[in-house]
Amino acid sequence: MREDHPIDRLVVAMAGEASASIATAMRAAARQLAGRRSWTLGPPEFFDESGSRDGHSMGLVLSIYTALPPWGQDLDRQVDRDHLEEVKELIGEVCRLSVGHHVSFVVDLAGESIGMVESGHLDTSLEVGLISEWERVLSESQSGATTDS
Repeated sequence: MREDHPIDRLVVAMAGEASASIATAMRAAARQLAGRRSWTLGPPEFFDESGSRDGHSMGLVLSIYTALPPWGQDLDRQVDRDHLEEVKELIGEVCRLSVGHHVSFVVDLAGESIGMVESGHLDTSLEVGLISEWERVLSESQSGATTDS
């Protein structure tokens, strides 16, 4: 990886008003996630911001190397695979929080809304547009690499 490769943020923010119990649960989730694996750019972090443009924003944020053009072609495929697994682990934890605390989450990547988690389920934008598409691109790049050899 080049030292100047840009980093994007995957932000998972709770939709609606946050209770003290969900704040405690999200802090605990961040600690648990940190201990589950070695994270490429560090584990997801809990954030709690009062006075944001939307009022009060609370959630988890994960830093990942950008795959947006023109940087995607320079992204190491193993790093890209690792990031996909990290994102899936984070979103899986968010699904558990969503079910356990009856809350929804909005997911943003690089400052753009890309989907929601509601009642523990990913919407189509996340499930198909992000995860499945990411898996497809990685699969194609892997098969392309083996046929080029």
